[in-house]
Amino acid sequence: MKEKIDEILKDVNRLPAISSVVTKVLQMVQNPDVNIQELADEISKDPAITASVIKLSNSAYYRAAKPIRTVSEALMTLGTKTVKEIILLTAAKGILAKDLPGYQLDADQLWLQSLLVAELSARIAAHKKLKIPRDLVFTAGLLCNVGKLVLSQFFQPLLFKIKGELETSEIPFPEVEKKHLGYTHMEISAKLLRQWEFPDELIDVVEHYTDPSEAKINQELVSVVHIASTICVVSGVGIDIGGISIPLTKIALDKTGVTDADIQAYFMKIPELEKHIAELLNS
Repeated sequence: MKEKIDEILKDVNRLPAISSVVTKVLQMVQNPDVNIQELADEISKDPAITASVIKLSNSAYYRAAKPIRTVSEALMTLGTKTVKEIILLTAAKGILAKDLPGYQLDADQLWLQSLLVAELSARIAAHKKLKIPRDLVFTAGLLCNVGKLVLSQFFQPLLFKIKGELETSEIPFPEVEKKHLGYTHMEISAKLLRQWEFPDELIDVVEHYTDPSEAKINQELVSVVHIASTICVVSGVGIDIGGISIPLTKIALDKTGVTDADIQAYFMKIPELEKHIAELLNS
């Protein structure tokens, strides 16, 4: 089975695609001295992304101080990091807003979960005053379940078999995935992000967000996404065949300084966060 997955992952025509403009923009914004006009010109090469940048820049979510009419105005008003976030949201929606019957998740639930994990990750990092840029932690949270799309698309019968085993077993979900597929959905996520030429720091997050102790680059960042993802699932958002079998790890709490009182406060914020991201859900 692992060989079959490897074969699929090598065939780029069968994988979820991401615009070359997104890849180029991600590379450009890593340079703090990036030329704003050159960045605007690159974004404008993709009409769909351009339209989305202008639409979301004017949404209540981003609270622009004045109406934004062009990509250049969005960059000047909101900043390169926020526009990068908007571009990734646009690209991610085209990939993540799909039904996952094998995981028993519909498109709305997966997209809601992705946005909530992203936003809650950003809130946790800010609340605990961690030195992680918002755009980085938001993106990491947004993409952590992208591997499920490949597994659901090509291996739905096996996922139903995994579901049956999980109902009668106490083995953790990732271990059951590995047993039947040769890979976990986290490992598939990492392979996809490598295919898309995403930074190693993000690849490390999607590969290890269920177990931050395995993180190799930024354990603090992985821990934040781990906590946010666990809270969202336990609160009932995006529960799939894995249920709530992945507990919060002590190392994540130690790395971030998140306390039991913080956890309770984050749970209470879920309805507020859902309301806050309503425009992103409907964009």
